[in-house]
Amino acid sequence: MQKRWKSAVMACMVAALPMTAACASTDTTEVPASTSSGVAISADARTGRGEVMRTDPGLDTWAATLPDGTDITRIVYRSTSGVDGAATAVSGAVFIPSDERRPDDGWPLIAYAHGTTGISRDCAPSDRPDMFGDLGAVDDFLRRGYAVVTTDYQGLGIRTGESAAHPYLEPHTAAYNVIDAVRAARSVEPSIGSQWFAVGRSQGGSAAWATAEQYADYGDDTGELLGVVAVAPLLDATYLVRNAQDETLTVAQRYLYPLLVQGVAQGAEQVTPADHLGAGVTPALSCSSTGTALATQPAPPDAEAFTAVTSAAADELMDTVQSYALPREHTEVPIVAFYGSRDDIIPPDVMQLTLTRACDVDDRVLRVRREGQGHSLDPGSMMAKWMSDRLAGQVVPSDC
Repeated sequence: MQKRWKSAVMACMVAALPMTAACASTDTTEVPASTSSGVAISADARTGRGEVMRTDPGLDTWAATLPDGTDITRIVYRSTSGVDGAATAVSGAVFIPSDERRPDDGWPLIAYAHGTTGISRDCAPSDRPDMFGDLGAVDDFLRRGYAVVTTDYQGLGIRTGESAAHPYLEPHTAAYNVIDAVRAARSVEPSIGSQWFAVGRSQGGSAAWATAEQYADYGDDTGELLGVVAVAPLLDATYLVRNAQDETLTVAQRYLYPLLVQGVAQGAEQVTPADHLGAGVTPALSCSSTGTALATQPAPPDAEAFTAVTSAAADELMDTVQSYALPREHTEVPIVAFYGSRDDIIPPDVMQLTLTRACDVDDRVLRVRREGQGHSLDPGSMMAKWMSDRLAGQVVPSDC
């Protein structure tokens, strides 16, 4: 799972961003994560979870890249908004390996959650010839005998019709989208077995972690979630808001911050982007014909351009981002989290403190630090081994 995962992630989140040699100093006193339970789910949303609303063929570029015999279906399925509990339409794709190798008990499934692409409808990986680089990861998973379902997340996708906006990093929405993708995948392909994993990087790592926390309440009838793989997960972005007020955002963080502000505002009407993005900050919200919105951001101004206009505005944004922070509650689902010692988006001291909170709520977490690697780190062969061990029923390792 190493080479192709690595080639895929190099196109993910920050591969196109200038990286500085060292991280700005951070306040290592983390704001505790909110324990908010989210909004009530409407009856309409709950009864329709995972219903497939539309199917389309896979793209020709996918078929040319993936192993011969791969069955590919693009889908639009019903899910739930974590912002208001209403039913939503979300796009994604289902990939099934050649039937010649199907296990007797069905294909184990990977629900794959992508990293930050953008926050507008034209930023869905399932509408792109290379899935913004994630096609390599899908290829690797298929070759290792997994079926794969991907979600574009609520608000990203041109095949969904008019849909609710993308609430960037809102954990309930992300978890519901991942879990309902599993329901949809089984509806499309009965050969998928009962065991599955949630795997994601950066924004997707947060989505996968949220999936673990919401599985007990929302994941009924999806089978057995054996584990979560979170690679450089953006679990708690409060440090970015704090760094913006302290004028200590790194260059890489300044590329991300406009998308964070705009994306959070799409799910929280109390946040006004103009209060946080000064003169000269004109972020690219849409994806281009060749790249993500993140990769095509204009060169950011100096750090002082991102301080809030008032302390009240800063507090409002901080409170909202804090309400999205993970970990927030105990999960029985085992998790392995990979992070880099030279990550200029999520400094390692921030990641270490965030992961410590998972231990504080008695999660079973294995924390793996990759020395010398940054945000687009390669988890290496340990990722594949950890997953195969879960399939084999091995004892779950934890370093909490």
